[in-house]
Amino acid sequence: MRPRVPGGAVRHAAVGGGAARVSWRPVTLPPRRRPAPAVGTPAPRGGRGRTWEHGPGGSGSAGGPGGRCPAARWPLAGSGARRLVAGVVLAVGLPAGAARAAPAETHDSARADDSMRALRIERVVIVGREQVSEGQILGILEREGLVAGAELLWPDDARVERVRDRLRATGYFKRVTLRVEPLPRTEDRVELYVDVAERSTVSIADVYLGSSRLTPFRGGIALAERNFLGRGVLLGGALIWGTQPDIARARRQQAYQVFAEAPRLLSAPLGLLAGGWYVSASEPYRVAGAEDDPDPALFRSFEYDRIGGRVGVSFPVTSRLELAADYTFERVTAFMPTAPKRVDEAGALVDLDLHLRDGANRHTSVDFGLTFDGRDELFLVGKGGRFALDVQASSAATGSQYEYVKIVAAGAYSFRLPWRHWLTPSASGGQISGRAPLFERFYSGDLSAWTPGREQGLRYSTRNPVDVFGTGIGTRDYGDLFGRFDLEYAWPLFRRTRTRGVYGGDLYLSMGVFTIMGDAAERARRRAADERLAPIGAAADLGLRLDTALGTFSLSVGNVLRRTPL
Repeated sequence: MRPRVPGGAVRHAAVGGGAARVSWRPVTLPPRRRPAPAVGTPAPRGGRGRTWEHGPGGSGSAGGPGGRCPAARWPLAGSGARRLVAGVVLAVGLPAGAARAAPAETHDSARADDSMRALRIERVVIVGREQVSEGQILGILEREGLVAGAELLWPDDARVERVRDRLRATGYFKRVTLRVEPLPRTEDRVELYVDVAERSTVSIADVYLGSSRLTPFRGGIALAERNFLGRGVLLGGALIWGTQPDIARARRQQAYQVFAEAPRLLSAPLGLLAGGWYVSASEPYRVAGAEDDPDPALFRSFEYDRIGGRVGVSFPVTSRLELAADYTFERVTAFMPTAPKRVDEAGALVDLDLHLRDGANRHTSVDFGLTFDGRDELFLVGKGGRFALDVQASSAATGSQYEYVKIVAAGAYSFRLPWRHWLTPSASGGQISGRAPLFERFYSGDLSAWTPGREQGLRYSTRNPVDVFGTGIGTRDYGDLFGRFDLEYAWPLFRRTRTRGVYGGDLYLSMGVFTIMGDAAERARRRAADERLAPIGAAADLGLRLDTALGTFSLSVGNVLRRTPL
């Protein structure tokens, strides 16, 4: 379970980041697979006699952080398939004399049969562990029954595959290999070796750095320790600070956040999440000029503060499906202008609804989430689908002075192309019913790849999305309904599992479209002006994604455009 913090719908590590930041484009590198030896083939091993491996053979191999041995993934693709084909040919396709005249084929079949062995585990040995506690690894083995004294059907025991999936899903390892080594003078008693290569458990979740016409400089960072004291506890925090906005009587914007998460409470299959935040905002709003003009002189600002927290629990239904429930509570103190208005291009006065209550008010909500990740590789991008659904409700029943329901859903499926590149279509959408506070509404900048979005819930720019299609998307900022579709093509460039710095990189190109619609009053106003209710915007990007010891970093065209004062 990832930390769910305020502002998003499918939560992410940014206060008030907006549901539109839910992105199903790959956040880590596609696997770079190489041919691997057939699982179950005996091989010499360092003076210890015979060894059977289940997983990678080394750097960049199929069982590393991005791959899986083809024979391990497809039971009929390894020795079992050869036995099946050989049996059909010998029994049906060849006469008895021909079968006897083919000793090589018979020998291969017998050797394949010999590779399927019932073994007894005498001892479990963990190799390569540095920061992750031995108890965390042994706990996963025990839940699958791979302990001393247990029997193991090698190499096609399904528990071996599940253990590898579970270990990689923790995100602590860039390579996981399971192998058995026979004890001296025995054939069916073995030691089970779990050979791991750890990733750094400290990661940089985000770097906030940029400039805009509204805010000359903003900077900050979000950090997380994913395995505190080797207990599997996630600790994290984030901060961001901006210089004085270029609007009269505006104040500096800043936000701070901390959170902690225990994915399992003792032996109970429940996780616990807690976090807190403080946000000091100076929100710009337009008082004159065209709706797509980002000149700060056409804006005024109002201030509000948020201080609060969140507690939640999660329940893993399966290794791929998780349910979560959270409760958010915060105090929102807003200093609102009296009867705010805007002068439109025709010189008429237009009343403004700034979507916040004046003074100090309570904002609380309950949040229910469902997450499914069916990819072959749970930590890195792999073939398969994933889906997330988030439902947030706020009313007097939860103790809130705001009443609304917010629903966001997102899904994607990754395909591995025959030439080993990756194609990922994704879709997301959301709707708000009722009157949500401004920071919980959808924001157009969060949807556009070229426009600054909210960072830690703060808006540091007055620039709206670029109107590529001429549909009027450049005149939209906040809304109660959004939809987005993306298609990403990823080209793996390199993969290194035995380095401590950069593990890999891929080149990616994404093409997408999105739309956003305002509340009922705004829709009525635009309908009367004969404007599009749902304008279409472009969301394309091209860049290089690097998987490093400190997290995943993207160097892209969109990153440059979002951070420069255009």
